[in-house]
Amino acid sequence: MTDNIRPFRSLPGRRKPTPPAVTAVEVAAEFEPYRLVQARHLAGLRRAELAEQAGVAPWQIVQWESHVTGPKAYEVERLADVLGVPVGFFKRGRPMAFLDASSVFICGEGL
Repeated sequence: MTDNIRPFRSLPGRRKPTPPAVTAVEVAAEFEPYRLVQARHLAGLRRAELAEQAGVAPWQIVQWESHVTGPKAYEVERLADVLGVPVGFFKRGRPMAFLDASSVFICGEGL
């Protein structure tokens, strides 16, 4: 009876459907502060530098990273643009990748 069963193969020329892109509004509602810290460190920016490039006050970066408040949707888009990551990078619930402290060069104050 199992002779009729064949493994599923995708048809040539067909791609798997891609999930819809995450919007900045969704990310702002589920913002993960550690991801901002991670992206900032990977970009080699201090908080003050990120704030200047994103057009926000330095105290806002501090509050976002310490989960006191979260950025608005348009601020999430600016952060993603400055840090060179997709907007969805900041969404809570994605698997976390931890940085090896030896791979991050930190100098000066204001980190």
